[in-house]
Amino acid sequence: MINAQLMNFDYVPEKRQVIPYERIKTQYYEVCRMIGKFAPKKEADRCMSCGSCRDCGMCMESCYYGAISRKTLPNKSFEYVVDESRCIGCGFCAEICPCSVWEMVESV
Repeated sequence: MINAQLMNFDYVPEKRQVIPYERIKTQYYEVCRMIGKFAPKKEADRCMSCGSCRDCGMCMESCYYGAISRKTLPNKSFEYVVDESRCIGCGFCAEICPCSVWEMVESV
């Protein structure tokens, strides 16, 4: 956005494209070697990023202004929340998130 402003261009945000299934590689994930001992619940814990938060905290660590915090809910689950009074809209959280949980919204 800053580059567009400095160059006097209209800012057009990049659209996040869906990764084609054939480009997803599983080399980096552990392969189940327990033949005959397949446990669906155990396998489900080895998520290859279904788009839900893994609780890695990278978004919180990348936020220079401390606008993101982790909130524990009454049912012992969690969520990350943004303090809009501190957020400057830099997008570091959205870019660093391995699960693409964050979505930037233009606030004009």
